[in-house]
Amino acid sequence: MLDDLLDSSQVEELTDTAIEQFYTYGYAQYKFGNFLQAIDVFRSLCTRRPFESRFWFGLGAACQEMKQYEAAIQSWMMAARTEPNDPYPHFHAAECALSKSDWNRAFGLLKEAEARVAKHHPLKEQIVALKLRWKTYESR
Repeated sequence: MLDDLLDSSQVEELTDTAIEQFYTYGYAQYKFGNFLQAIDVFRSLCTRRPFESRFWFGLGAACQEMKQYEAAIQSWMMAARTEPNDPYPHFHAAECALSKSDWNRAFGLLKEAEARVAKHHPLKEQIVALKLRWKTYESR
């Protein structure tokens, strides 16, 4: 059945139920640390359903865990397009940019995340912490 997902010639043949099963499988692979398998599943899901943010979230998270930071940033930005008011994609993309030592890009992404958080949002403190990390590297 996984071969059906990974076979791009069968795009139209998968039911909503099958897509959900693949998503559950990809999520399980991610949780068990099988990030390469999760990447394959989420990438295929993103190809089949490009407007479903959770597939981009899964792909971004798995790529980030594999330290494939540029691929992760691209996935997070696709997630941001599907969920324009959600601060998490920008925040996670900023984490990736910091990991790549791409300081200016990271700061811009942090500003985008910050613009999307409410006053008492749980991400607020993490954004401040990452901005401090950015300032530490900028002053070197």
